Amino acid sequence: MAAAASELDIVFLESHDGGSHRDFRLGLMSHSRHRYRALTLPPRFWKWRMRGAALWFADRLRRQPPPCDLLLATSLLNVADLRGLLPPPLDRRPLVLYMHENQLTYPLSPQEEFDFHFGFTNIISCLAADLVVFNSTYHRERFLDALPLYLNRMPEAVPAGLRPRLEAKTRVLPVGLRRSPVAASARAVWRGGPCEPQAGPAWPRDGRRPVLLWNHRWEFDKRPDLFAGTVERLLAAGLDFTVVLAGDSRHQEEVFAPLAERLGERCLHFGYAADRERYAALLAQADIVVSCAEQEYFGIAVAEAVHAGCYPVLPRREVYPSLYGPFCRGRHFYDTPADLDRLLADLIRGEGCGHMCSLAGDMDAFCWDQLVASYDELLLDAAAMGGKAPAEREPA
Repeated sequence: MAAAASELDIVFLESHDGGSHRDFRLGLMSHSRHRYRALTLPPRFWKWRMRGAALWFADRLRRQPPPCDLLLATSLLNVADLRGLLPPPLDRRPLVLYMHENQLTYPLSPQEEFDFHFGFTNIISCLAADLVVFNSTYHRERFLDALPLYLNRMPEAVPAGLRPRLEAKTRVLPVGLRRSPVAASARAVWRGGPCEPQAGPAWPRDGRRPVLLWNHRWEFDKRPDLFAGTVERLLAAGLDFTVVLAGDSRHQEEVFAPLAERLGERCLHFGYAADRERYAALLAQADIVVSCAEQEYFGIAVAEAVHAGCYPVLPRREVYPSLYGPFCRGRHFYDTPADLDRLLADLIRGEGCGHMCSLAGDMDAFCWDQLVASYDELLLDAAAMGGKAPAEREPA
């Protein structure tokens, strides 16, 4: 039987093939032992993707049915619509849904009004999938915890018992990093070592000016305005540092243009670094990666920077403490903009909190080379379900 084979034919459906979605797809496909056929759409018009991508994908699969043991889809797609529109036998193939984000807890942009439809699409998609994979435990719990309040918006005929039904079919696997694990013997002297606030060589390393890194999208949910304001205040205080402004600008260069002008030659890079080698060089050059995110369910940009040796400075309210807190007792988290200002000022001055501990090595576990075996086994397990959710399988 095909589903029992050690190598599967998988159809990967990505309706928003950009950013972390594209990184995930390319990383998994290039490292997995399974065979993939990818159908993708460009990363724009996300609302229309959630409404219409299922029909677009189903039509193409109907015209040219591929070998398929398993369907793998991601969160900006209506899985229930897809399963209803797929031709036999594809409509009976097991389907795994990977949740990069969810619309129950995702913040609204200033230009948007709440639309009940999109969160409910996520709920229905999870119910229609055979297995649902979240990129962090934090994300899974936020999604499940949000269900009662979200469903209480319904005036009547409210479905009951959704949390246990959904929770039974969930798993957690992080987004892989498209980086190679760094052997301990190859680590620079400032990487690794004991996790103590005073451990390691003098900070900043090499006695040079610290380099602050922004490598996130330049959009509202990542709060570039907070980062720009913080840097402005640090400059006004006379602190000496340089800045790298990377990440996907999404054609919103005006967000950081005044800051780049103020920085002048102290702005070492401005704009999206599309070339992977150039991007890796910017990460290696930086000392401190800063996140101001209003929402973060995993944070691939921070994980990549930490793996490259950056000291992370992160909002406590998001996923970060669950990912980095268990490994490091240093000062990494802030609660308010004033806390962020103080922490960065201390780091720039070298006042005892800028040690480099084991975090870079700990991130090796997120590299695809080490992570892909878990994905391959999960996909094999899902294919073996034969369309049954985990809670419905017969005991061994």
